[in-house]
Amino acid sequence: MRVLLVNPPHTFSRHNPLAGAGMSLPPLGLLYIAASLRKELPSAEIKVLDLPAGKLSAKDLESEVRSFKPNLAGITVYTGTFTSAANAASLIKKICPVCFVVAGGPHATARPAQCLEKDGFDAVIAGEGERAFAELAARLDKGLGPAGVGGLTLKKGGSSADRYAPADLNALPMPARDLVDLKLYRPAVFGYKRLPVTSMVTSRGCPFSCRFCSKSVFGSAYRAQAPEKTLEEISFLIKNYGIKEISFQDDTFTFDRERVLKLCALIKENGLDLTWSCMTRVDLVDAELLKAMKQSGCVSIAFGIDGASDLACGRMNKGFGADKARSAVAEARKAKIETRGYYVFGYPGETPASMEEALRNIIAIDTDHVFFAFAHPFFDTELYAEAGEKGLLKASDAELCDSYDNTQPLITVPGMEPAELVRFYKRAYLKYYFRPGRLFNRITSVQSAADLADRMKALVNFLK
Repeated sequence: MRVLLVNPPHTFSRHNPLAGAGMSLPPLGLLYIAASLRKELPSAEIKVLDLPAGKLSAKDLESEVRSFKPNLAGITVYTGTFTSAANAASLIKKICPVCFVVAGGPHATARPAQCLEKDGFDAVIAGEGERAFAELAARLDKGLGPAGVGGLTLKKGGSSADRYAPADLNALPMPARDLVDLKLYRPAVFGYKRLPVTSMVTSRGCPFSCRFCSKSVFGSAYRAQAPEKTLEEISFLIKNYGIKEISFQDDTFTFDRERVLKLCALIKENGLDLTWSCMTRVDLVDAELLKAMKQSGCVSIAFGIDGASDLACGRMNKGFGADKARSAVAEARKAKIETRGYYVFGYPGETPASMEEALRNIIAIDTDHVFFAFAHPFFDTELYAEAGEKGLLKASDAELCDSYDNTQPLITVPGMEPAELVRFYKRAYLKYYFRPGRLFNRITSVQSAADLADRMKALVNFLK
């Protein structure tokens, strides 16, 4: 059994400051699937093609498929990469007509029928794919049909069985990182302090109810690795890959406060040479927790603040406001932890006045870095339903499928034309970063000649 796992191509638009920031992270979803497949079917030959990270073209993909001749292929499908994923599936099917091609991931879970309309896909796996994909491979290897695999929907035959229960993260094998070149990956230039750096995910599911968030794959039930399991993976990465920094990509890393405190204690007790960063909410940190995180190597926290005006916070159902964000960022600064703030513009109901209020609050909150995006109405969200009902969607469903990085307005803001919204977006970045104090901090935080070169490259792309 030869199994090909594909992360389809995508690119940042020229409007995205991250386009020149060197951001690329390992496709952990595919690597978890590969590890589970190895456990279920040790004889399988597995190849992972991460087209964006390897800067591989359609011609490169064609060459790899002709050489490898897969019996089974799995392709990750995000809403913004739907067309490129479908094209990859068609290419694989054209070269290897007998290859069984499966779509998985957020978009495939939210809209399986749309994937199955494309010629290249034979089936869709909804939800978490580790168990289902491994069982599918084992059945095909034995010459059996795919029917009966949980969460599988066939192009011909419909759904075969209900989705499997969410995975026990303590039972999953570590991602098969040996199948990719970890040197290809790193967060954005301002998202890490030391190399080599890689990413980890230690929890799944988010219990909060932000109206713009898609939770089609992992759902709302929070579950996490035990701290000892996380420490085991960190130690493995240090020993086998020389990793010095971890970027935790959990949606809400600090949701289980006691788990994080225990992990921090274990890192210190074991004397690990480690720095790390994470993502969380402003209402999930406090002074004691931040101190423990700093002492165990935490250097940066990304806060999903999203709505900085009172109107936007309420409409997004964030559960907190700008005051809470300001106090959390201040506590992190006291603990000497760098902060990043993520914000969303153009949410339904916003006005020019509320967006100006948001920008004033963003400056007052004063994270070390900011990332701005326009509201993206993913298909399985309350935002998509609301924007559609109110006639505010500026993009068709087909256009949403190719909108990858949220740098163009997709929802109407009364009183502002799309061009005005884009000007606001650019002005917000310039106003934020070109304050004298912020410029001084950027200059004085340079750590090396290589760091300076990376930042200068990012700056040039940012100004463009």
